[in-house]
Amino acid sequence: MQGEDRRRKARLSLDIPLMMSCYQWEQEGAFSGQSIVGSLRDLSEGGLQIATTYPLEMDMFVVIHFQNDANLPPITARIIRIERHDDLFFYGCMLSGIPLYQRQQLEQYIDRKLAEKQ
Repeated sequence: MQGEDRRRKARLSLDIPLMMSCYQWEQEGAFSGQSIVGSLRDLSEGGLQIATTYPLEMDMFVVIHFQNDANLPPITARIIRIERHDDLFFYGCMLSGIPLYQRQQLEQYIDRKLAEKQ
């Protein structure tokens, strides 16, 4: 990845398969959505990076569906950065509208995964 790392919170490096639901506006205010297979590359309390072969656009909202064993509800994120390497697109996403209890679940998940890596 290029450029200076501006992230303030520690990120947990991962490579976990996941499903994403992607949404974009259509005519007359309707949403269009589709499911995409990808992988979760890293995760923090405020954002995440996903990788997929599917091209997406800046400012699109994606709903991240974690594996069942993560015990995490779906989380909504907005794409704020896009990088392409070979056939993969890497999307930097900012978490959006996460209620406190979900943020706490996410923090516990990150702590659990960090402990497993030690």
